[in-house]
Amino acid sequence: MGITWRRVLGPHGLIIAMATVLVVMSLAVAGGCIVEDLKGVRQGLEVRTRDLVRVVEERTGRTLDTVEQILQRIADGAAVGNLSDLPSRQAVKLSTAPSFVANIYVLDTDGRLVVDGRNFHPAGTAFADRDWVKAAFAAPREGPFIGQVGFDDASRAFAFPVSVRLTNSAGAFIGLAAVLVNSEYSKQYYQDLDLGPGQAFGAYRLDGAVVIRQPMKAEDIGRNFSGTGLYTHLASAPMGTVWGRSPYDTIERVMSYRAIPGRKLVVWVAVADEAVMQSWRNRSLRAGALVALGVATVLGLAVLLWRELARERRATEDLANLNRDLERSNADLEQFAYVASHDLKEPLRNIASYVQLLQRRYQGRLDPDADAFIGYTVDGVRRMQSIINELLAYSRIGTGQLTLVPVQAGILVSTALTHLKGVIAEARAVVEVRGQLPVVEADAAQLGSLFQNLIANALKYRRDDVRPEVEIGYEDRGAMWEFYVRDNGIGIDQQYHRQIFDLFKRLHPRDRYPGTGIGLAICQRVAERHGGRIWVDSRAGEGSTFRFTLPKRRAD
Repeated sequence: MGITWRRVLGPHGLIIAMATVLVVMSLAVAGGCIVEDLKGVRQGLEVRTRDLVRVVEERTGRTLDTVEQILQRIADGAAVGNLSDLPSRQAVKLSTAPSFVANIYVLDTDGRLVVDGRNFHPAGTAFADRDWVKAAFAAPREGPFIGQVGFDDASRAFAFPVSVRLTNSAGAFIGLAAVLVNSEYSKQYYQDLDLGPGQAFGAYRLDGAVVIRQPMKAEDIGRNFSGTGLYTHLASAPMGTVWGRSPYDTIERVMSYRAIPGRKLVVWVAVADEAVMQSWRNRSLRAGALVALGVATVLGLAVLLWRELARERRATEDLANLNRDLERSNADLEQFAYVASHDLKEPLRNIASYVQLLQRRYQGRLDPDADAFIGYTVDGVRRMQSIINELLAYSRIGTGQLTLVPVQAGILVSTALTHLKGVIAEARAVVEVRGQLPVVEADAAQLGSLFQNLIANALKYRRDDVRPEVEIGYEDRGAMWEFYVRDNGIGIDQQYHRQIFDLFKRLHPRDRYPGTGIGLAICQRVAERHGGRIWVDSRAGEGSTFRFTLPKRRAD
């Protein structure tokens, strides 16, 4: 029918439709990323707590294994002797016990003290009224009994007891042995884990009594947690990971737990989610701010797009005009090169020939002024020829096509030195090429002219009081080769280090150092067309080092 959706919507409608789609997609993607980020954060916390609870379980198990070994040695000693012999035995001495052992007690059947590892209580002191002693006497007769944490006045520390009933060789009950495990040990382990603020771990008996808890508070003594959510989940599964608010301090945490049925314990690790959730909220806020900024940007661009399209059309037209102007300029430059090489050089050669003929034929036959005028004319024509030749070379370097081939830089230097052989001999100069110069991808003619210009300048601007020395070498600069030409000549003041590469820039009188002032401009154009750069390091009276770089591999 000839009516398309573009024509129905129109430019403004199309822009609004595109902006709406972009806004909706941005909101959907941002919302999805935020939700997935939240899932990742929660899963990461759960994995971390499960890993940590396994570590705490292993650490607790190793500690209790060591304690049970101590108790077994004490029980073995009691079975072959009697309780009165135990104080002299090595098994009850704290000096041989691990650092986490707070104290070792041995009691008789009446609950009176037989052994105090710290010798704090005298023998015969009644312990029967202590909670852990009552619980130990009331505990089943087989296996170690783990008591809840309490304060031990002998070691002046919070500790939990692990006790066993002692029997003689006939199997008769003769007393009780207990090892108290210092809570500072679990505190140090808690600090080593570096769980951060709001984090906790512990071990409870299956009846809810506290054995280990970090951080530990005085009010935890005698506290029972059997009515908390931990035991509700424990009744359903022996291990798991749950989210919830702690009844202990009302902080929201993720908790992983694992039951240890053989020791009637459950170990747990709880990690507060506030820090990571705050980080997630910050990321979500940043994402929301970015989306809002993106929406605002899209709407702003939608308003400005039609203006930009108009500007783009105008810019395209201007660029086309500039390209046409540039093409005309290049054509004019090529025409200039042709004129300079043919129409200007030929008349100059004729002028030079006839003036030189006048100079040879009438030298000394006219008055001195005429001889001087003829000499000035000859010099002027020669300088003009030199300038035209240099300008022609300069323009060809800028407009001609590069013929890039692998060339041996050492061969180019040798060729340049051959061309300068007479100048070198006249100056009695010492020229040294350091090492074997590398193979580079370059236009051989242009790179050869660069080397020849730099070496010729090194010979030209020499000092009268020293023998000229010129050194040519290179350095590897990663992706570039850096070549240098170093001399011991007159040097260049730092203020002229950039100006010397300008066209027709001369620092010295022509009668002292002849030249057109174009040579270094040619060097700069050659280096830049090859993708490198050129500069000089020099101080007046201390020689100069001209450096230029060439890429090892030319970019396509």
